[in-house]
Amino acid sequence: INKESRRLTQLINNILDFSRIEAGRKEYRFVRTDLAAVVRDVVDAYRFPIEHQGFTLDLAVAEDLPEMETDPEALSQALINLLNTAPKYSPERKTIAVSVRREGDRVLVSVADRGIGIPKAEQKRIFEKFYRVENSLVHTTKGSGLGLALVQHITEAHGGRVELVSAPGEGSTF
Repeated sequence: INKESRRLTQLINNILDFSRIEAGRKEYRFVRTDLAAVVRDVVDAYRFPIEHQGFTLDLAVAEDLPEMETDPEALSQALINLLNTAPKYSPERKTIAVSVRREGDRVLVSVADRGIGIPKAEQKRIFEKFYRVENSLVHTTKGSGLGLALVQHITEAHGGRVELVSAPGEGSTF
């Protein structure tokens, strides 16, 4: 019940946020933020349900991260969407790794799985709203096709970009 309730709540939040974005009414509240703390809080909140599905969830956070002007609630939502997506497409190799590190003047947050991967031809389209890659696993996996579109929008609203490294059978890193 808890798992389904959490999934439905996230789905409703995604739909509401996406409707605000499309109407041009989505507002972000930027404040001085300890990004490491935001990521740790989200991972801690989702660790039990992810590990209960048989996954290993690793977290690596660099020590030299600066405070940043962000909307911590929006960043949490983006990370939650990635953490909800990874287990859906990793039926056999159940490892998820989250990392936060500094690279030059950028801070990189990544979520990596060892799942089915995404074919090169599909990689740009997965950020389109309601788009889902065509394969047999997608037909049995719950999802709206909004999660990655929201991840991209939130990231861009923060002056960043979403990058994807993926190969079929090797997994994906966002």
